[in-house]
Amino acid sequence: MQFTTRNSDQIRAGGVTLTFRNWKRPHAKVGGVYRLRPNGAVEVTGLANVRLAEVSTDDAVRAGFPSVDDMVAFLGLPRTAEVTRVEFALTDDSPKAVPSLTVEEVVKRLEATDRRSAAPWTARVLALIEAHPAIRAGDLAPLTCWDTPKFKANVRKLKALGLTRSLEVGYRLTDLGVQVQIARASATQRTA
Repeated sequence: MQFTTRNSDQIRAGGVTLTFRNWKRPHAKVGGVYRLRPNGAVEVTGLANVRLAEVSTDDAVRAGFPSVDDMVAFLGLPRTAEVTRVEFALTDDSPKAVPSLTVEEVVKRLEATDRRSAAPWTARVLALIEAHPAIRAGDLAPLTCWDTPKFKANVRKLKALGLTRSLEVGYRLTDLGVQVQIARASATQRTA
């Protein structure tokens, strides 16, 4: 689950303890710990599906909006829409650290992922992110012939290896991601 910087300060101050998300399936779980930008973390304490028409003024305020109308306008959904209500609390825990792997270990893991997949994809997605940093997932997904949820799920796999970083909008390669791209390009040139 990603948080924008729109109300990160309010979250850190304890004034915002709730968010509403337009998810087809949950992107968070109760007990999960998620980062705030630029620092801090929250733990999800509750998840429920609700219709926007059922949201109280108190809940809208807890989500950082002055009114339900302002929240509905921000979400851009009709009041009949069903959304996920996510309750959370500040925590001192940090999200799981990215494993410390060498470039060679990461390349082997990517090769294994490609072998298990219907078609190799890891190099293509890394190259796409490298060529188009800070571009929305919804704009990048069609370039892979995947829908946006599948694209995001695969980028999360790369992020778990420490290769990509989520930005306010889109992604970029980490230093390790750049090193892996260089190592793979070098290996391709040696075999060509």
